[in-house]
Amino acid sequence: MNRKSKSKIEYVFKGRRINLIKGYFKSPDGRLVYREVVEHPGSIVIIPIKNSKIIMLKQYRHAVGEWLYELPAGTLEENEDTAECARRELIEETGYNAREIIKLFGMYLSPGYSTEYMHVYLARNLEYVGMKPETSEVINVIEVDLNDINKWLLNGRIKDAKTIASLLYFKTFKSEIEKKNKIA
Repeated sequence: MNRKSKSKIEYVFKGRRINLIKGYFKSPDGRLVYREVVEHPGSIVIIPIKNSKIIMLKQYRHAVGEWLYELPAGTLEENEDTAECARRELIEETGYNAREIIKLFGMYLSPGYSTEYMHVYLARNLEYVGMKPETSEVINVIEVDLNDINKWLLNGRIKDAKTIASLLYFKTFKSEIEKKNKIA
């Protein structure tokens, strides 16, 4: 968060992963505007590809009380390199180690109320080394054929925003990504 843009704010909650701030923030035009902001350390999401299949998760999300189809993702630890976080989360959630990891792009997930910035990676040349999920995670690993992704997106089977944005980006720019990274 741009510290220069804040004034008259207070921390309402300081948590293990997020903080909640409320107060008045200085706008570029000099006005003070009231906001409630979730401070987040940043995150990653991975598009793991294995033999024309996307490794995905069917994960139970307590916040919405549903099973969601998602790409593996996670929160950055303090001072953690984003590529290393992607490698760590990929192993934890899917059991796969990536011999090749390629940064695709980054995005704010919900800048109207959160500072979370997510880094999107493509993971290739996967080798199974065993899952190491956090004890609080309820995850099933699935493989989805790359050709079926559009159907899953179109029929609403995938509801997770980071997964939708990342898959659409990858599908849209796949040939450019392959050329740029010399992927056969």
